[in-house]
Formats: sequence, C-alpha cells, structure tokens
Amino acid sequence: MDVYEVFKTIHIVAAVAWVGGVILSQVNGALATRSGEQVRLHGFIQDQAWLGKRYFAPAAIVLILAGIAMVIESGWEFADLWIVFGIALWVASVIIGAGFLGPLSEKLTTELGQKGMDDPGVQSLANRLALLSRADLVILLLVVIDMVVKPGA
Repeated sequence: MDVYEVFKTIHIVAAVAWVGGVILSQVNGALATRSGEQVRLHGFIQDQAWLGKRYFAPAAIVLILAGIAMVIESGWEFADLWIVFGIALWVASVIIGAGFLGPLSEKLTTELGQKGMDDPGVQSLANRLALLSRADLVILLLVVIDMVVKPGA
C-alpha cells in the first residue's frame, strides 16, 4: 500500500462515517418525530447537537485533509472540475452544519425543554432543522456521486 492508498482509505472511511451518520440521523429523527414522545425527540435533538461537534465536524475535517493529501500525492489538480465541485459541496455542507444545524439544534433543545413540542415556534424550528438536515444529506450524496463519477476527469 502506497501513501496515496493510505490517504484514500482514510478519506473513504471518513466519508462513510460522515454520510452514514447523516443517513442514520435522518432515520432516527423520523422515528423520534413519529413517536410523538417529547422526551425521545428532546433526547434525539440533544444527541444531534453533541454529535455535530464531536463526530460530524471531526469526520468532515479528516475527510478534507485526507482528500487534499490525495490530490497532492496523486498528481490530480485542484482545478479539476470534480475536485472543485467536491470541495465546493464540502464547504456548503460545513456551512450548513456549523452555521445552521448546530446552532438550531442547540436552540431547539432549549426551546423544546421550556415550551414543549406543541408550541408553534418549536414546531417551526423543528421543521426548519429537518429541512436543512435533509438538504445537507442531499449535498453529501452529491459529493459521493461526484467522487465516483469524477465529471471532467
């Protein structure tokens, strides 16, 4: 195994962890919402806020660092369309996660604990969070497709 293959393996494992985690979060979120149990939903949202900082963010950082190392090691160019597209989507996902999902999860945890799920403001916040998290999943799936297809390569 050469250096490129080491970076590629790290990159793929980080991608699997990140994208797989987001898919599992979508399933768990749907189950928690469908249950109608405020305690379960509150716990799910608290877990997501915790995971964002301690699981998703580190996976995203490892993924991009390994990806950069792969480009440097492989002879690919940062100007290649599929690499530019992948980096742009990675940036979009990080902005959604750190800029919106994290803060909204923390706010929703507080609001849910104070007002309950029946509050219209809490429901609106939960719907916004769900929509943004689904958009993030679509972005991550586009990155996976980009890495497989490599448009312009």
